[in-house]
Amino acid sequence: MVLTDAAEDVARTRRLGIQVPVAGHDEVGRLGRAFDRMLGRLAQSEEDQRRLVQDAGHELRTPLTSLRTNISMLRRIDELPPETREELVADLGQEARELTDLVNELVDLAAGQSDTEPPRRVDVADLAEEVAGLARRRSGRRITLRASGDTTTDGRPGMLTRALSNLVENAVKFDERGTAPVEIVVAGPARPGAIRVEVLDRGPGITDHDLARVFDRFYRAADARSLPGSGLGLSIVREVALAHGGAPFAFRRDGGGTVIGFTVGGGTEGGQDEG
Repeated sequence: MVLTDAAEDVARTRRLGIQVPVAGHDEVGRLGRAFDRMLGRLAQSEEDQRRLVQDAGHELRTPLTSLRTNISMLRRIDELPPETREELVADLGQEARELTDLVNELVDLAAGQSDTEPPRRVDVADLAEEVAGLARRRSGRRITLRASGDTTTDGRPGMLTRALSNLVENAVKFDERGTAPVEIVVAGPARPGAIRVEVLDRGPGITDHDLARVFDRFYRAADARSLPGSGLGLSIVREVALAHGGAPFAFRRDGGGTVIGFTVGGGTEGGQDEG
């Protein structure tokens, strides 16, 4: 009756945060514990969705407000001097691109949470080479890849490619005028454990305060707020890593710059002492 009462309570109230009081180790006890865990995961998923919608709504307000302001100026564009007109059109184009990027990343983040892509055997080093090639063509930068060990794993290739792309795009963006190559390192485990992916740059680096928050949704460091981006790129990396039994990591690089990456499998968080 306990399970029946709990199921009826959830159906009636739609409250997922209830606890199912079960005891014993028989079939009914095991079913009760499984039901309790299922409700807990559903409640967490509902909370994640609620927070994502709230955060997205907050972030969308700023570019939408700016768009409305600039659109209102279009009503009197004939009264504006030529240089102001050009700035207005350029602003509108930039705001439209930022909105597009934000929406695309929100879709990617939501798709990653739904785990709809079927896992299969993939070589993470091969995915990294594809990402590096595309980034070279887009940015004109030197991007190198070093791979070692067995870099094959069971994973979702689309999600892993997205995480790799976000890391490389992030490195290029923050080291835009750099001459040193952006480096991708993919290391298979010397023993059973996690595959490790690192992207290294020689950019300005990250402060201790920002290192603790770079993977938070919509978080942007003070020196990054003037750069294009939504603040979602590294949070997507975090979601992908967790979905593959790993974790993200970030630390300052010896000699200047940053190392940001993630593990696949193993579930251990990376750090400078592990490299």
